[in-house]
Amino acid sequence: MMKLGSINRSLRVNLANVVTAPNFWISAMLLFGVLFAEVAEGAFLGPWRMADQSGFGDAYYFNISLHFGYYIYAAPLACAFAASGMFVSDLEAGFYRLRLMKSGRREYQYGLFLGTTIGGGLALMVGVLLFAVACSIIYLPYYPATDLVAPQAWLPMLKGQMGNWNFMLVSALLAFLFGMVWSGVGLAISVLSPNRYVSYLAPFIICFCAVLALPKEFQPLEMLVQMSWYETFTFPKLIRYQAVLYFTVMAWFRYAFERRVIRGQG
Repeated sequence: MMKLGSINRSLRVNLANVVTAPNFWISAMLLFGVLFAEVAEGAFLGPWRMADQSGFGDAYYFNISLHFGYYIYAAPLACAFAASGMFVSDLEAGFYRLRLMKSGRREYQYGLFLGTTIGGGLALMVGVLLFAVACSIIYLPYYPATDLVAPQAWLPMLKGQMGNWNFMLVSALLAFLFGMVWSGVGLAISVLSPNRYVSYLAPFIICFCAVLALPKEFQPLEMLVQMSWYETFTFPKLIRYQAVLYFTVMAWFRYAFERRVIRGQG
């Protein structure tokens, strides 16, 4: 039977290692920069906190950057760069054997996976939240925000004077969930091929191969921007799909760890 205390300790150690590493903050700032680049010209040319002639505000420009910039390309790279190299770091330093003995085999695996993936998700969420704060400083509030997205499931939270912030906060949470999955992909790859640069790049390649190969009902980028599911989009459907992806990646990671690290098979 697994010891929850050992899992919790392993999770906290790995999460602390992720969020205190330079890669985490570089990734968060990289994502912020990618998002801010889409509005930088208007932000520096016009006076702040003044609505333009069309009345657009913070959530509108936030949405523009999510949909029409390089956000979807930067996100899988940023979450992997922030967290997916943690096992390689443990391997190179020789810490993983000590942690295996201290925590237990399964406890170490779950703690490593959960800590790494939470850290990868947090890197994306921090970048998106920083951009949301920047938009709120530069632009006036935009409400009601009901014209921002096509899916009907968004409408209840976009009505009223908090609709703009509801949209930006929920978008940050969706980025967190996306980052958890794809930093986990990078972690699993790092067990199979212990090279940190492979673990950084592999999630991007796998994600966009999936985009090209899968039908629109299974597009992984729907977690970031809802463009293919707008007719049938619901949050429960999106969360269920993301949960299936997450636990599939966790099972893949555990299989790879048992085979390559514990049993030492090629």
